[in-house]
Amino acid sequence: MNKYYLEKAASILSPLLYYSQLDKLFKPIYGGMGQILMFHRVLPETGKLRIHNHKSLEVTPEHLENIIQIFKKLNYEFISLDDLLKLKNATVFQRKFVVFTFDDGYVDNYIYAYPIFKRYNIPFTIYVATNLPDSKAILWWYLLEDIVVSRTSVSIEVEGTQMTFCTETVKEKEIAFNKIRSWFAIADEKKLSSLISSLFRGSEATITTKSKELSLTWQQIDELSQDPLVTIGSHTVNHFPLNSLTEEKSAYEIIQSKKIIESHITKEVKHFCYPLGSHGKKEIEILKNTTYASATTIKMANFFVENLDNPFSLPRIMINSLTTEKILRLQINGLLPALRNKFKRVVV
Repeated sequence: MNKYYLEKAASILSPLLYYSQLDKLFKPIYGGMGQILMFHRVLPETGKLRIHNHKSLEVTPEHLENIIQIFKKLNYEFISLDDLLKLKNATVFQRKFVVFTFDDGYVDNYIYAYPIFKRYNIPFTIYVATNLPDSKAILWWYLLEDIVVSRTSVSIEVEGTQMTFCTETVKEKEIAFNKIRSWFAIADEKKLSSLISSLFRGSEATITTKSKELSLTWQQIDELSQDPLVTIGSHTVNHFPLNSLTEEKSAYEIIQSKKIIESHITKEVKHFCYPLGSHGKKEIEILKNTTYASATTIKMANFFVENLDNPFSLPRIMINSLTTEKILRLQINGLLPALRNKFKRVVV
């Protein structure tokens, strides 16, 4: 089942779990010290037809503010990634904490999210894939959405086989998008280039327009970096799934992105995030031999001090359009992470 529909099913079942109060039994064991939250985009509602996979990676400004209010009501402390790493030496934890992080480097983080965090004086991190502000990125996932939504059929060549999808209905568009996305998500650099050439044949001149439209500029990134509330982290150069690359290419993506960002903001970049959560021992070893201090994943789990024994594999809780207050409570109290991770307490 597609991830969106799994989340949709969870949102439907969450009231039953919420009112059962089972999460209170899980909280002492699986609740942890706090959470690192994962966001992507913050956008007002537009009413346009969207692919659910993308819609579920977005929240409205009102939703973001509501998430903040929930944690304030729970008396959480709002901390930065730098503060998080200092917890390894702490002996007393009086309050639970929450860390806000954003992946990719979208301009809406600056337009809509930043003013909210300023108003509440809350720190947050933006992980930037450097080809976005350099206007070299091919945001194939958004280009794919545009194609699927606007056409009645979509064709693509996959390893020498021509595949055609009917995309007349919303359901057909969803099926086509998710299938094609699955090929892109696991492709190495060579296969990714082939898929892009096949899908966007005839419109090559416009394939970088999405990065210009959706990305932060270097001027905005530098401005954000000057604010003590904002941490700029690295999200590689090209946003490739790292475990599909050679060790040499993974090292380039990890190290070069850090150098590029530092050249623009004249500050050290200490925090990294794996694109698509894709990583293994190879990437962790590369990071250990750099001056990075942490790396976050897409593993859904709460944070325990033991996670700092493996700072290059930190778990996060994803917040999206389906995250209601009930679902959030089931997450931060540990019920949903426990079920997702087969009752493993500390996830690395």
